[in-house]
Amino acid sequence: MSTSDIGNNVIFKKQLGLNFEIDQKYIGLKMKENNILSFNFRVPGDLKDEVESYFKRFKMGEPILVDIGGTGDIRCEFKGLSPVLKNKDEFDKYFISATLQEDKEYNPLEEEKCETCSGCGFH
Repeated sequence: MSTSDIGNNVIFKKQLGLNFEIDQKYIGLKMKENNILSFNFRVPGDLKDEVESYFKRFKMGEPILVDIGGTGDIRCEFKGLSPVLKNKDEFDKYFISATLQEDKEYNPLEEEKCETCSGCGFH
């Protein structure tokens, strides 16, 4: 992929390499006040549980990195997850929203750093 190409996948990265990759066709992104990012997933039933279980692993305020189409990591903090809603107009379609806040000034404390960090991107 050349430097001008943007991929089709969005990768959410939790510390210790727990990543979730999904095609951007399932995601809508809204930017709100105070650097709040709302990732709105419209997914078929076979992806619903995967999206929900991935984001349920996060605690409020936990760091998360997001790479949209291979453009580089955006440092964020997890803010919450909406309940899963079934789309009444379409068979086997579900809606779930993950709220993140972009962290433009993240500076990890020494005790937050990995003892054997190999460039995980969180510090």
